[in-house]
Amino acid sequence: MGDARAVTDHVIQLYRNVPATRSGVCRICHTGPNNRYDTGEPYCICSSCERTMGGLYRPTTHVVPISLAVQDGDDNGLFKIVVSKANARAAPSWMTPHTLMAATLSRFYEAHEACLTGLAGGPFTLVTSIPTTRRNQPVEAFHPLIRVINDVSALKDLHKPQLLLANDEYVPRLYDRYSHPDAFHVMGAQKEDQVLRGERVLLVDDWFISGAHVQSAASKLFEHGAEEVVALVIIRVIDPSPSRPNRMAIWQEASAEPFDFDRCCIRDRQDHAKHVSNL
Repeated sequence: MGDARAVTDHVIQLYRNVPATRSGVCRICHTGPNNRYDTGEPYCICSSCERTMGGLYRPTTHVVPISLAVQDGDDNGLFKIVVSKANARAAPSWMTPHTLMAATLSRFYEAHEACLTGLAGGPFTLVTSIPTTRRNQPVEAFHPLIRVINDVSALKDLHKPQLLLANDEYVPRLYDRYSHPDAFHVMGAQKEDQVLRGERVLLVDDWFISGAHVQSAASKLFEHGAEEVVALVIIRVIDPSPSRPNRMAIWQEASAEPFDFDRCCIRDRQDHAKHVSNL
């Protein structure tokens, strides 16, 4: 997508930097875990990720959000565009969800391909997305990320759309923010098939709240032989309420500084150096 920089620069004020792993930042979803009652120190994994990583064949420990976003309140322009896909008054009239998501993925992947493939243990061999779990949707309305990924030149040649299909029996569990090892299945694969043996998969999703969708999908890919799964999500939805002080601190920090596409939560040298200097 040749105009990715122009598109994202036009709404750069909507993005928020995602912190790298450190004390007070969940090493999976990169937002704030609660503190321990005994020591007062934060857990290394938040309670949401601990819940959604349990009971699976194998979860992924590599979740890479591009931007933080809030669901409610005045500062939710990015959420409205990517998730609500309506009433996005923070963006110009020509800015569609498709345009923004494709531009965001393209620009971030170009800047951080080395970081992402480092997590995968080598170049990606397959790119796919998490399918829609909304019922009564026509086939052509399957996840818009299918079209988005096809517009990202660095990803489209590896793209296998609709590799994963949702299992309607377990969709309600996902919306209750619990994972299930059989919430998705690989198209055409039987239970013991290793059809993805040796594949290094980039699993793309538009937004991440609890991780139930991402972890259930990643588990199924691993079950069918994937060597590694890296989840790349456009926004990590964060709740910076007073009852979640670590998340509030992360959101305040992210909102206090300009967003930079050259930074990422995998290897954020600037942020890590700043944190170390304050220890």
